[in-house]
Amino acid sequence: MQIVYREEVELYLSDLIAILYEKEYVGFSESAQIYVQKLRKEIEKALPIAIRKKAPDYFSRYGKDMWYIHVRTNSRTTWYAFFSLLPNDLYIVRHITNNHAAGHLIRS
Repeated sequence: MQIVYREEVELYLSDLIAILYEKEYVGFSESAQIYVQKLRKEIEKALPIAIRKKAPDYFSRYGKDMWYIHVRTNSRTTWYAFFSLLPNDLYIVRHITNNHAAGHLIRS
């Protein structure tokens, strides 16, 4: 199994560290870094075992034939990882969002 993040997703995760700190969701920059590392680990752990669902049409702008999984990092936030699954267990993570930004677009 191999997991690859699109460049846009890598940039988003990098920006997320600054956003979490600047908007005071966390008290320290280091805490934001730890949160994003935890998010990545949870996604990577869940991709091969979580029940995946077909991505809603809205998210087709990030790729075709995509699936998504959800992971929770705390009691308030559910993260959604949208991905393509290619032969030889290659997962390409194409988009990441959360319930605060796009929860209304995703049916549970």
